[in-house]
Amino acid sequence: MSEAENRALAEALFAALEAMDWPAVAELFTDDGVYQDMPFETDSGGTVGHAGIIGKLEVGLSTLDRFEMGVSDIWVSGDNVVVERVEVWYHSDGTVASLPVLCRLQIRDGKIAHWREYWDYNYLIAQQPDSWLPQSPRPRWD
Repeated sequence: MSEAENRALAEALFAALEAMDWPAVAELFTDDGVYQDMPFETDSGGTVGHAGIIGKLEVGLSTLDRFEMGVSDIWVSGDNVVVERVEVWYHSDGTVASLPVLCRLQIRDGKIAHWREYWDYNYLIAQQPDSWLPQSPRPRWD
């Protein structure tokens, strides 16, 4: 694929994420595609396959009222795409959280083969309501 097509694929990913359309997100991946949140899955290698990707997105994001992707920059080099953005998470209780994220997409045969997300766990979790992933440890700032 051309760099323009790879950029368009990245833009389609973030549009589907913002729409919270998890099956549409998964369809952008190869059958063996990997989604890897680096704060959690540095050693595990990530979540593999369409069903796994959908399940992972649902666990973290399905309780949101709205999910915004504030994409600021996209860099493309061959089959590698790097995207800088700030996500905004809107919870039903009125809580709003923002998260700066850098991601790397590796493209193969017109689909995403590997999606790595780099972000700060403590920064995100400190902004979330206690009802969001209650099993997750919360940082203590006192």
